[in-house]
Amino acid sequence: MSRKVVVLGGAGAMGQVIVRDLCQAKGVDEVVIADFNTDKANELKATIKSNKLSVAFADIKDKSKMAEAFSGAQCVINSTPYQFNVNVMEAALASGLHYIDLGGLFHTTRKQLELDSKFKDKKLTAVLGMGAAPGMTNVMAAKGAEELDTVESIDIVIGCVDFVAVEQPFCPPYALDTILDEYTLEPMVYENGKFKAVPPVSGEISVDFAEPVGKSDAILTLHSEVATLPLTYEKRGIKSCTFRLGLPRSFHHNLKFLVDLGLGSSDDLKVDGVAVKPRKFLAALLQRLPQPSADPDDCEIVRVDVRGKKNGRQTLVRLETTVVSDDKWKVSSGALDTGVPPSIVAQMILDGQISNHGVLAPEACVPTQPFFDELAKRNMLMRQIKEESLVESKEPAKIL
Repeated sequence: MSRKVVVLGGAGAMGQVIVRDLCQAKGVDEVVIADFNTDKANELKATIKSNKLSVAFADIKDKSKMAEAFSGAQCVINSTPYQFNVNVMEAALASGLHYIDLGGLFHTTRKQLELDSKFKDKKLTAVLGMGAAPGMTNVMAAKGAEELDTVESIDIVIGCVDFVAVEQPFCPPYALDTILDEYTLEPMVYENGKFKAVPPVSGEISVDFAEPVGKSDAILTLHSEVATLPLTYEKRGIKSCTFRLGLPRSFHHNLKFLVDLGLGSSDDLKVDGVAVKPRKFLAALLQRLPQPSADPDDCEIVRVDVRGKKNGRQTLVRLETTVVSDDKWKVSSGALDTGVPPSIVAQMILDGQISNHGVLAPEACVPTQPFFDELAKRNMLMRQIKEESLVESKEPAKIL
C-alpha cells in the first residue's frame, strides 16, 4: 500500500515545512497539499518539484470536502487554526485516518481528548499538539521524567530573537490570532495539584538564555502542554506545571501595548454606528504593510525543566535545544521546529514505531531517543543537563 499523508493547510507557513520534510522522507510515497487556497498550494508544489506531491482543495468547515482530500491517505497532519481541530478530527475519524495537529491552546485540547474512545474503536492514533510547543516540549518533558523516580514539577520556557530589520512597526512571527490569544486569554497553570486560571500577561520572569537569545522577558500563556502533562504524570506525583513564552523584547512590548489598547479583542466595537471587531481591524491594517523581503534570520531556544527525586535526592533535569532559521528552505526557526516534529511523528506512525491507539499526548506515545535522533538529522540538537543533590533533601533542585 502506498504511504500517503495529507497536510491540511499545507500551503501555510507551518504547513509548507511539514510538506517539505515529508517529501524528503523515504517512508512516505505521496504527500497531499490540502488547502482552501489551491493557487498557493500549486505554487508550493512548483517550488518543491517533488513527484510525491499533489494538490487538493479542502475546506475545514466542510467535512465532505475534507473527505475528498483525505481519499486514499493513511494519516492527516492538521496545520490549520486550532479552533477547527475537533471538526478536522471528526473528519479524520470518518475517513479512517490517523491524526496529528499542532496544538489546541489548552481548552480545545481538552475537548479533543474526549474523542479517545472513538479513535480506539477504529484502531486509529491521534497525537495532539505535535509541533514545537506543544510537541517537542512534551517529548523533552518525557525524557526528563525518564531520569527521575518522581516528578514534582515541569516548567517550560521559550526565548527567541530576530535579526531581520523590518520597516513596519509590527510584524507577527506566526499566526496573528494565535499570538493575540496567547496575550489575551487567561493562561492555565497547574499549581498545588490543581488547574488554575491566572490573568493574561502575568507571571513575567526574566530568563537568561544562551547567546544569541540572551535575556528574555517570559510571560505565562495559555498552552496545551499544561492540559496534558499533569494528567500524564499525575501518578508520578506532579504538583506544578507552567508554560512561559519570551518573544523578542521589542515585539513583546509593542504587542502588549496593542492588547492594552483593546486591539486584541474579538468583541464587536461600535464605531460611528458600525460594528467592528478590533482584532480583525488590526489584521486588516497589518495586511496593508509590506511584508519583509529578507530571508529569515532568527533563533529560538526551547527549555524544559523537570524536577523531582532520584534515589531520594532532589534532582533537576533540564532539556534544551537551540534552533536557527533554515537557509536552504528559507524558513524561520519557529516554522522549522514547528513543522519538522509532526512530519517525524507521522512517519513513526506509518512505520509502526508508534502503535498506540486513541487520542494521545506526545509525552505518552513518542519514543524520546528516536525522536531526538531525527531532530538531530535536521540540525536540531538536544542537550540534557542534570543537577542532583548530594544528600537526601526536601529542598527543590536549583536552576543551573
